[in-house]
Formats: sequence, C-alpha cells, structure tokens
Amino acid sequence: MSAGPSGSFDVAIAGAGLAGGALALLLARGGARVALLDACRFPRDKLCGEYLSPESWGALDRLGLSDAVAGSGYRPVRRLRLTTPRGRVLEADVVGPDGRPGIALGRSMLDDLLVRGALAAGARLFEGMRVGGPIVEGGRVVGLAARHPTEGPYEVRARWNVAADGRRSGLVRRSGVVRVRDWSRPRLVGLKRHVAVDDPDGNEPADTVDLHLVPGGYVGACRVEGALTNVCALLPESVPRRSRGDLDRATGEVFEANPALRRLWASSRPAGDWKTVANVRVEAATPRLGGIVYVGDAMGTVDPLGGQGMTMALLGAELLAPFLFEALAGRDGDDRWQPSYERAWHRRFERRIRLCRLFHHVLVHPALIDLATVLPRHSQRVLSFCFARTRDPQPS
Repeated sequence: MSAGPSGSFDVAIAGAGLAGGALALLLARGGARVALLDACRFPRDKLCGEYLSPESWGALDRLGLSDAVAGSGYRPVRRLRLTTPRGRVLEADVVGPDGRPGIALGRSMLDDLLVRGALAAGARLFEGMRVGGPIVEGGRVVGLAARHPTEGPYEVRARWNVAADGRRSGLVRRSGVVRVRDWSRPRLVGLKRHVAVDDPDGNEPADTVDLHLVPGGYVGACRVEGALTNVCALLPESVPRRSRGDLDRATGEVFEANPALRRLWASSRPAGDWKTVANVRVEAATPRLGGIVYVGDAMGTVDPLGGQGMTMALLGAELLAPFLFEALAGRDGDDRWQPSYERAWHRRFERRIRLCRLFHHVLVHPALIDLATVLPRHSQRVLSFCFARTRDPQPS
C-alpha cells in the first residue's frame, strides 16, 4: 500500500460537502493541520434540494462566506408554497426573524465556496480520493484508508478522524452503528434534476420555494443561480420500479397528478442528468470506535421538506469544531468528550428532526392540506409558525 500523502494531520475529514467543508475551514482557520478527502473533483453537482433556511446566514457570516454567497447569484426565498393534486395552494412566510430570506443556491457553487475557503485557511484537499474505511490500531481509528483512481491505495493518518461522507459510507459502516428512526415509513427514493423553465415567473415566483404534493411523496422546486430551477423529489421506491428505471417516464406519470407541477414540468427543458439515491430514511449513526466522530448526514438525517438539511450540516460543523480543538489540546486516546458532543448535537437538532418527521407524515396526505385551505389565513399562520419552530429560537 502507498504511504499516501506525506506527513501526518491533526484531523482527517472524509467528505467535502457542507459539513466536511465547513469543519475543515473552521479547524484550519484555528491552526489545525487538516486533510480533506472527497471522491469527487470540485466544483461538482450533488443530489440536494438546494435550499438553506434563513438562519444559515449566521453560519455563513461566521465562516466568512456570506459576502461570497450574496455575490454568487443566489435566489432569496421568502415564501413557501404548497400545492396539492386538487389544485389547492397554501402559502407561508419563511423569512427569518431578523428579516433575512432563505437561500436557493446550487451545491456545485456552495460546496466549492466552502472548499476554496478551507484551502485558503490552510487545509489540504485530496480530490478523487474515495475513502473505503478506517485504519484501526489497538481498537482506535488512527487514519483513513482511501483509494485514488489512478494512483491506487492511500493511507491518511491523523490524530482525529471525521466521517462527513454520509451514514451509508464505508467509513461509517466499518466504524459505527446506524439506526432507523422511523420504521413506519415506506421505502422512498430521492431524485433531482436541474431544468430550464420557459416562463419561470409564470410558474414559480422568484422568491418562492414550492412543495408540490403527489401521491405518497412530494416534489420541491426552487430557482437557483442563473437560469436553473432545481426539481427534487421524494417518492415511493415503487415509482421508478414500475417504469423499470425509466426516470423520465416515471416522473412524468407522477407529476401529472399535480396541476401546478404538471404546468412547471411541461414548460421545462432538462439542464442536467437525473441524480438518485435509494432507501431514503431518517436515520442516526453512532461510532463504536475511538478516534472518530461523525458530522452532517453521517451523524443524523432530517426530512428534507423543512429546508433544514443543508443548514444542519453547517451548524453541525460549527458545533463539532470546539470539541475537536479541545481534543487536540489534550492527550491522544482520550475519547471522553465524544458522548458530550453527541448529546449536544441531539439537543441542538432533535426538535427540528421531530417536527420535520411530523411534516412529512402530514404532507404525504394531500387531503389534509386541501382541508387546511378552507381557512387560508389561519392555516398560513400555523404553517409559518411550524416552519419557524424548526429553526433556532434566536437568529444564529
């Protein structure tokens, strides 16, 4: 096996998405020697709803990236619009208590901003490096085993190691335990595609993110930078199976069930390939080895309809950074801080995870939203209040 990148690191992070990139930036800015590994090369696209709730501005401020995001061509989001198969519409205000809007911005743009920020702070990026699992010595993780497509196997050794590459990664499977938090839900599949819409203002107001309800699931649509609209769906796994994997056919049939979504889809042209992920569930993971911690989706997931997944990734990295600095200041092998971090993570995010799970169960039954539109003013206030409850009590 190749010795891999020369030298050793204080922290090695698998996954340069929102959580991994933000954590690398924060640690490197504080003087830590950081290795950031990712299977892709940047900029790169990723399956995601590409919407951040308003409180993410606070995290971006602290990362030093809010000006870069403000100048990126992002779309401000001030309203949420729910549409149903019966043609009913329910809207809610999603502006933060400080007046800041939500953010619609493509992952290829946002992740690249984070990675470049981490590099500028002194982190070292290893692109095209797929992490397969941990390096374990004496029951403790002492590094990451990775493979480059042309250069072969690598070992990246570090005092502390972080899985930020999702709960289904080889690193999480080989170092921890994943548990499902909601067995009552059917198996779901996530799909995403960027499209260009002929008349975007006519189909979706520029400051609105749409949730189009369809049988058994929902389809989010929001305009991002440039002329792109992100269409991201969460549907029963039976949908693509019935069409034998023909995603254009599968989505076309399902999207027909919602008039607003049907109009949007009929006026759009593909601007990218479909991206998919199977077996979407609300899950959480816990390490069973010392020397490794989880962040982002590797730590726990949230239903995407609340717009909290991307924001949680940024805030989770911010939550973990002080624990890692404390660990780096102590002696190697002292893992006593890890349960404290896990408790702090769950205290911070448990409410929004539970509320978004509740929203999911409501929204997969569009008749409940149809009923709510009978009293639109009252329902809009309730909807705005519920989404506000998924955020931090005070602006971050």
